[in-house]
This record gives sequence, structure tokens and C-alpha cells, in this order.
Amino acid sequence: MDRPRSQARALTAYSSNLCAAIPALLLGDCKTPVRTEQAPPTLTGHAGGGTIICAMSALRFLLRYARKYTGALAVAVASMVFLVAVQLVGPWIVREIIVVVTGPGAGQATLDRITQLALLALGVYLLRAGFTFLRSYMSHIAGWGVVSDARQEIYDHLQRLSLRFYENTQTGQLMSRMVNDSEMFERLIAHALPDTLVNVLLLAGVCAVLATLNEQLLLLSLAPVPLIVLGMRGFAKYVRPAFRQRQQELSELSATLNDNLSGIREIKAFVQEEAEAARIGDHIRRFLLSNLKALRMMAVFHPFVEFAASLGRVIIIYFGARLVVGPAGLPVEDLVAFFLYLDLFYRPV
Repeated sequence: MDRPRSQARALTAYSSNLCAAIPALLLGDCKTPVRTEQAPPTLTGHAGGGTIICAMSALRFLLRYARKYTGALAVAVASMVFLVAVQLVGPWIVREIIVVVTGPGAGQATLDRITQLALLALGVYLLRAGFTFLRSYMSHIAGWGVVSDARQEIYDHLQRLSLRFYENTQTGQLMSRMVNDSEMFERLIAHALPDTLVNVLLLAGVCAVLATLNEQLLLLSLAPVPLIVLGMRGFAKYVRPAFRQRQQELSELSATLNDNLSGIREIKAFVQEEAEAARIGDHIRRFLLSNLKALRMMAVFHPFVEFAASLGRVIIIYFGARLVVGPAGLPVEDLVAFFLYLDLFYRPV
């Protein structure tokens, strides 16, 4: 086989296995290797063999496509930073309102201060809506742009492959890789990475604010962390593999259905309708069972994590109230603000 055709086959195989790696990458399984028969071709046209691609390698490969959308990604990142800052202002406004209404006297100055805080809250919510729009829209521009570029490049290389390649490969598998799996790129760029960045920034900002309010309560709010870590380990061990299996069953169902619809004349000519209907039904049932299994595990994981976070709130209710009425004399407005910030603290979890 000549070099261009060999290079096209190598890049297509690499792209297909990269798409298969994206579900594991989105679920954070960077230790799960994805084997490929051939490495991606180099600029000189040579391909290596027996390469094991880690999820981080898949991420670096994907980010090469994202360079084209640096401007949109920069706007999205800046919007995330400002969005986190705006979210931290909301509980502080409530704290200041409590200070004003519980203070001595209720003159014109107090009413003016309440008006200022109300207008400030309105501005904060308007800014939050604007930054949320920029973050969502710009990240989707980059995400779907990468999906379009990747699909175009995969199709261009598919056209250059030999007929022997298509004799040994299901058409449905190729379509599933190009359409279904490549859509994972958008989820990674427009959802997974932005959400991770926002959560990290929000967690750091909330920790800093809670430390200024009361260091003792901050340490107490960390008590449920071991349970949350235990839940995360269970997620990695059970939930992630279940969703990967669901994606695999969906791919097999799509491939079989596409092949049957493409060869419907042969199926009718050889009177194989019942046999093929049973085979499709088997794939449908397997996808249903894998989907329900993944959703059942997710339904267990979320309530467990929410319960662990609720334990932190219960601890703050007990010890925070004791600090208010005790010798420490914790201001009520600080306790209320602490509760509001605590919701932001557990939100990334």
C-alpha cells in the first residue's frame, strides 16, 4: 500500500480510538489505557505500532483542534472568573442587610443603605446572567466547532481508505465513531472543562471567605469530606465503568441497526426478517439493561453525596448556634452568611 493510503488508515484508526477514549476521559479515568493498532502518523508519514494512548494524550490531541477557537475559549474563561466573583458577592449582600436591619435606629440613612444594597443585588444578578450567557455560548462555539472540524477530518480520511478496509469494518461502527463518539468532544470542551474550572475557583474563593468569617466553623464544615471522598472512590469503581459499558452497547446497537437498514434488500431476499429482528431486539435489551444499571448507580451516588454534605450543615447548625449564644459571641449575620457560603462550598461536590 502506498504511503498516503497507509497514513490515512493510521490517522483514521487513531481518531476512532480517540473518540472511544472520550467517555472515559470525561469521567476522569486517566489511568485507563486505550489501545490502538497504530499510532497517529507523524509529519513524515511514518506510523508507529503498539502505542498505548492514555486519556491525557487524548486530551492533548483534542486541544490541538481547540487552538482554532482560542478567542472564544478566552472569553469563556474570563466569564468564568467573573462569574465566580459575582457569586461570592451575593451572600455578603445578605449579611450586610442583616447588619443594617438589626442595628440601632432606623433613620433615613438606614433606608438609603437598604436601597443601595437592593440595587447592588440587582446589578449582581444581572451580571451573573450576562456572564453565564457568555460562558455557555462561547464554550459551545468552541465545543461544536471542534466537533465539526474533527468530523470533517475523519470523513476526509475515510474517503481515502481502500475498499478492503470497508470489507472488514462495519459501516455502523464508522458512523457511530464519527457521529456519536465525536459528540463527546463538545461535552468535554463546553461542559466538563468549564465546570471543573468554575468549581475549582469557587471552592478556593469560598474557603477564603469562610476563613475570614470563622476558622472554627470552616474546620467543622470539613468533617464530611472523608465520606465524600469515599463516595468519589465508589463512583470511580462502579459508576464510571457502567457508563462506559452503556456507551459501548449504544455503539453496537447503532452499528447493527445501520448495517441492517443498509442491507434490507438482502434480508428480505433471504427471508431473514425474524432473525434480524431478534438480533436487533437483543441489542436493544442489552442497551436498556446497561443504561438502567448506570442510572441506578448514579441514583445511589448522588443521594449519598448530598447526605454527606447535609451532615456538614447539621454540624454547622449545632456548633454555629452554640457560638452565637456562647461566650464567643459570633454575630448572627456571620452565621447566616456562613450558611449561604456553605451551599456554595458543597456545590462543586
